[in-house]
Formats: sequence, structure tokens, C-alpha cells
Amino acid sequence: MNYKAPRGTHDIFGETALGLNLLEQKAKEIFIRHGFEEVRTPMFEEAALFARSIGQATDIVEKEMYVFEDKKKRKFALRPEGTTSLARAFVEHRMDISSPACKFFYLGEMFRYERPQAGRYRQFRQIGAEIYASSSPAADAEIIILAREVLSSLDIDKINIHINSLGCGKCRPFFREALVEYFSSVEDLCEECLRRLEKNPLRLLDCKIDSCKLTDLPKMLDYLCHDCKDNFYMVQFLLKKASCNFTVNGKLVRGLDYYTRTVFEVRSDAVGSQDAIAAGGRYDNLIKEIGGQNTPAVGFAVGAERVLLAAQSVGFFKNLKSPEKIFVAIADQEFFSEAFAFAVKITRDGINGNKDISVFGPINGKSLTNQLKFANKIHVSKVIVFAKTEFENGKVLIKNMKDKKQTEIELNKL
Repeated sequence: MNYKAPRGTHDIFGETALGLNLLEQKAKEIFIRHGFEEVRTPMFEEAALFARSIGQATDIVEKEMYVFEDKKKRKFALRPEGTTSLARAFVEHRMDISSPACKFFYLGEMFRYERPQAGRYRQFRQIGAEIYASSSPAADAEIIILAREVLSSLDIDKINIHINSLGCGKCRPFFREALVEYFSSVEDLCEECLRRLEKNPLRLLDCKIDSCKLTDLPKMLDYLCHDCKDNFYMVQFLLKKASCNFTVNGKLVRGLDYYTRTVFEVRSDAVGSQDAIAAGGRYDNLIKEIGGQNTPAVGFAVGAERVLLAAQSVGFFKNLKSPEKIFVAIADQEFFSEAFAFAVKITRDGINGNKDISVFGPINGKSLTNQLKFANKIHVSKVIVFAKTEFENGKVLIKNMKDKKQTEIELNKL
């Protein structure tokens, strides 16, 4: 029987693995430079945590979570997103005391049962950052700029940032009421919209099926209270001051119930004009909702697979450089142990201070000819040969596999 990866999952190797490692490395560097510290949470949590924080009427909770029971009949779920797990860790470990800056980032696997498509998988990697304990519009602006910086680090510069405000608990109910009244008068709504009309009317704004029917929609911006208007104005002002271009999109909502005030998406034509490769916003009620103190928060996440698709479309992978490959070979079997010890040493210390290398060999029991054939197969740039005459004089042979030129060099000079 031939086994294959489960539908909606994928194996990561070769160029994609190189790209993913580079994306995570660059994101970490950017986050740390901005004062964020890493938090790693479990891949599964109590299912009730996600249901309570994300919202029972959301697609994630209703359709997409992988839920299972353990031997004691306790119900758990593979994490569908990173924010809720991080919020739980923040509350459980009183990170407001242990990490007073309250700036965190995460990288890891997420799981959602949805239709697989380009860059969207049922097991996927998410990279995100969150700022807790700040209600300042400056935190919103910093998070949006941070998302842009992560994407720019992979040469993804043709992006469109869409922002909106969902208001707060004071003003959103009036907008919700206006939406229900408006959509109740629209004929032939799709089945999904009819369901959402009762449970989560804001989600009707991003329906792809009925969007052509929607004209003269109520706008959240017309219903914002004074505080929310001031907050949203200041977010825009700070983004403009930082030369961060954006579009105010009154139809933009997020699929999770915990969002308040600022929400945003970063879209790239590289993966389709309607597809976000980064998204986030403010969620001031989440920490209190899961049992913590009243703590404002704002954050974002990128889907690594979709970001890599966008990076590939702009030619970023062409610039990827693998470490230089070095092969240590033996012309005489008696020098295998010396060659082995040398390979271990240069793997650890590098060659002449250069640690950006990958070291292969030596191979015991094979002729030099066969070792060189193998070196060609794995595309090494140089082969260091331990041969009797040269080694007894404290030297090794260096064979350049491109021009086939061979030189001697003193072993202690490597």
C-alpha cells in the first residue's frame, strides 16, 4: 500500500523548507528588534477555550476545529489560531508581571478543517505578534507596520493594507441593528448569509456570493462613538506619519468574535486580490473573557504558506542561497579517523571563520572515485581529500568541483 500525506497537509522540504526557515528567521529578528519576546504554546488546548474566545457562531468553531476526546473524556482541540493560546498563557502565568513590556510573538503549527487550496492547508504555519496592556492607537499602528516590515523582508512590496474600525461594545450594537434591518430587506440571500443574519450579522459584509447585491450598505464608521472615532483617526494619522499607505475599507470584518475597534488585512495581488497574507486587529475584551484582568490588546498573524507563495511570485526564491557544500574524502582508508575528526571540527568551527557551510563525508569503504561521484550528485563546491603523501606532509588536497582544479594546502591553515 502506498501511503500519502493526509489531504490538506503537505511535506516541507527543499526550496520551500529553505524559504520557511528564512521567513521565520527574518520575522524573529524583526520582532526582537521591536522588543517582542517569544512564547511557545501547546498545539492543543481545551476546546472550550476556543469556543468561548473565538465565538460559537464563527466558521472556525462551527466547522473547522479539530476536536477530540482523551481517555478521560475531556474535550480538546488542535489550536486553529495562535492569539487565544497566547492569551491563555498570558493569564495563566501572569505575564503582565514577569514580562512588563507585554510584547510577545509566536511561530507554530495551526489546524483548520477547510477546503484546501493554493497556500491554504488544514495544517499550516502561522507567525504572529501581540501587544498587551496598551489601548494606545500607537500600538495598533506599530502592529500594522510590523506586519508590513515582515512582508517587506521577503521583498513582498506590492501589498495593499486595508483597515477598518468595528467599534466597541457601546456603538457596535447600533450598527448590528442597522445591518439586520438592511439585510432583512435583501431578497434571495444565500444560505450562509441567512444563517449569519441571526448569529453574526457583521460576517455578511464579507460574503463572496451576495456581495454584488449589496449597495448602500450601512457603514460602521457612521455609527462609531466619539472615543472610537478619535481612536481610529489617530491610528490613520500615525500610519500616515510613518509613511505607511493604507485604504479604509468599510466592508472589512474579521472572522473571530473577539475583535474590537481597529481591524486590518494586508493583501497581495500575488495570491489573488481578495486574499490576505497578513491580518489582525484589536481585541480589548479577550483577556477578561478567558478569566484575566481587563487588558487591552492588539496583534496580527501571517500564514507562512501564503507569504511564501507571494514571495515566490516576486522572485524571492531566486536569491535564496544555501550554505556552501564541502565534502571530506579519503584517498587512503587508513586516514578515515583523521578525516572524520576533521569533518566534525569544521562543521563546528567553520573554515577560516566561515560557518556558512554544510559538511559531508568522509565515507568509509568506498573508493575515491565513488566518493567524488557522490560529491557531484549532491552538488558540492569543494572536496577536501586526505591522501597519504600530502597528509604525511601536514597537507590536504582541495579539489574545486566546478573547474576541477586541485591545490594543496596546509591542514592547520583550514
